[in-house]
Amino acid sequence: MEEKAEKFWTWFSQNSRYYTKLDDLDDKERDRLLDDLMDRLQEVNSEFFFEIGGGDESPHEFTVVTAGDEDLYAEAERFVDLAPEISGWDVFSVDQYQEKGTVIFHEGLELDSEETWFLPLENTNLPKSFGIRICFPDFPNVESNPHLKKAVGLLLETLLGEDTFTKEIGYYEIGMLPDDPEEEGFIELVELPDYIQWRKEREA
Repeated sequence: MEEKAEKFWTWFSQNSRYYTKLDDLDDKERDRLLDDLMDRLQEVNSEFFFEIGGGDESPHEFTVVTAGDEDLYAEAERFVDLAPEISGWDVFSVDQYQEKGTVIFHEGLELDSEETWFLPLENTNLPKSFGIRICFPDFPNVESNPHLKKAVGLLLETLLGEDTFTKEIGYYEIGMLPDDPEEEGFIELVELPDYIQWRKEREA
């Protein structure tokens, strides 16, 4: 791990400036950079994924995500611990709570938490079971993508932290965003951590 981690972090330190300007690039160059980053990260571990967030008035954020696989928690955290100081960047382990909006890039999919909504799904027969329906504007264009379910899981995991995602979200489904989501009872996804906390306090 140490040798592969050192190789990755050396490369990322030297190239991180390119990843601060992703929004300014055309799609082809942006995809090339993201694919390169993914390939290099998965040379460390093929089950590692990433999320890039932050920026503007705060440091950019690089988060390593492991798709809910608890066996990878310690390895991902150790990998992050080996990261050097990188100017303008914060590097997070997979189970750290993220308060800001996040964007997931996975297998050609791009999911932005600030454009995504959720609908709580309660089961009166199983009061402790908590599910959510995830909806976003681009759903009709990506509905048939076989990687969509996993990408949404990565987004939830990154937003909540892996421990909270695993323990609190019993299940999730994906669907079409209504024309007026608030009217239909949907809540902005960035509010999900607060909703979970409210739900815990209600049940206490």
